[in-house]
Amino acid sequence: MTPEPITSLRIEHITKRFPKIVACSDISLSVGKSDVLALVGENGAGKTTLMNILMGLYTPDEGKIFINNKPVVFNSPSDAFAVGIGMVHQQYMLVPNLTVTENIALGMNQLTGKAKGLVERFKRGLRLDLDAVRRHIVAISEHYGLAVDPDAYIWQLSVGEQQRVELVKTLCFGAKFLILDEPTSALTPQETDELIELLRRMSRELSIIFISHKLAEVKALSNKVAILRGGKLVFRGNTADHSSADIAALMTGHEVYLPINQSSKAPGNPLLVVRDLFVRGDRGNMAISKLNLTVRAGEIVGLAGVSGNGQRELAEALTGLRTIEAGKIELDGVSLVGKSPKQIIAQGMGYVPEERNIEGIVPSMSIKENLVLKDITSAPFSRLNIISNAAIDKNADDMRERFDIRCSSVAVAAGSLSGGNIQKVILAREISRKPKFLIAVYPIRGLDMGAAEFIHKQLLALRDQGVGILLISEELEEILNLSDRIAVIFKGNIARTLGHDEATQRKLGMMMAGVKDI
Repeated sequence: MTPEPITSLRIEHITKRFPKIVACSDISLSVGKSDVLALVGENGAGKTTLMNILMGLYTPDEGKIFINNKPVVFNSPSDAFAVGIGMVHQQYMLVPNLTVTENIALGMNQLTGKAKGLVERFKRGLRLDLDAVRRHIVAISEHYGLAVDPDAYIWQLSVGEQQRVELVKTLCFGAKFLILDEPTSALTPQETDELIELLRRMSRELSIIFISHKLAEVKALSNKVAILRGGKLVFRGNTADHSSADIAALMTGHEVYLPINQSSKAPGNPLLVVRDLFVRGDRGNMAISKLNLTVRAGEIVGLAGVSGNGQRELAEALTGLRTIEAGKIELDGVSLVGKSPKQIIAQGMGYVPEERNIEGIVPSMSIKENLVLKDITSAPFSRLNIISNAAIDKNADDMRERFDIRCSSVAVAAGSLSGGNIQKVILAREISRKPKFLIAVYPIRGLDMGAAEFIHKQLLALRDQGVGILLISEELEEILNLSDRIAVIFKGNIARTLGHDEATQRKLGMMMAGVKDI
């Protein structure tokens, strides 16, 4: 069974309420055939909620959805797939120890209702024929120019390759209308360029809604833009008629200026010293090999590199989360080698991890509990092994106001927050502890312009207070804006370190690709 081609999708007066918050309020939008609509807004503006309604994950409290001018009701994602709508979520839904083919077959097995008819042709008796599924994957990949190895295990693939698997999976379910939630948030600049070009080609046959905070991509890919603020639609129009600055101002309600490190204050003494460091990766390979790095007090050193060149292993080695094979790591003259994460934290190390939902918070615990995770046994949050709820509550209220954490209550689960607000919770916890040194890994990945502006200001303020910062990012604009010096990592080693004034995007990009003679 093939869904009727979607020539138009329309939502009228969609409203969705949660306890103490209206996530979407009276939103009306339409998307035509081959349209590419960018849906933008600050974290928590209601974008993902609205798309989850389109996918049948949420039921609207008010309003209707129309496909080809006919009203439809979606009670599950299978209902959406049955009419040809598919969504690639920001968090990939893949099983690492299964192959690409097995993952897609697993997804097909989970389809229910009318959508079950989409996979009947791949069955042999009551079971899916994996060979037939594999052939379909190859056909879809070739048709859309999506390079995917159907026999590869997910754990073997890069983030960009996993995203292509998610796209292929959605297309294998028969989707002709794609919803993409932050499709470039975890991609390298090169992978981002490739994805944008791919989506341009795909839009000749498909309609696309994509959620993004990256306004350069909004301008490059979309022909229409819709802006949400505070759960309400505040603007919709043609993308070409508005500049990135116009769109950013409509998103936040004010003009947005990403700060730039213009401080002339000289850095202090060496604070973090790494010498001849060797660290193994998850597969037993030497991910870090004879790496040398120094970061001084009151200095931001940006670590630029394509994902998979040892950034994760370095961050985990510095924080005691990964054993080192050999080498020296010192923080303020004290060796960190062999010390536990707790001991390293006590020495003054702060850490904003790459995987904020997994490593940065405990999603099921409340916001106020996550804000004191590292200090719950210390005063003022605990005395004589008795927890002070009053102190925890006061700390949470103070942090909520100071860091603009947008939530209905500090008692709600941290995992229910938007990505930007989770990042603010992590940053609030780390900064409030007054660290000597901070490792910030992809601190604005997936965040809106307003949240990025806020976090960058916080990092520069820390730098001016004498804190040493190692900024790990693939966003070259972020690296160039904030760093005093920039170290390029390639295949587990520092290829070269540049001063702020001598670094350019072109030079960094070439060095990240392994070009030495620049």
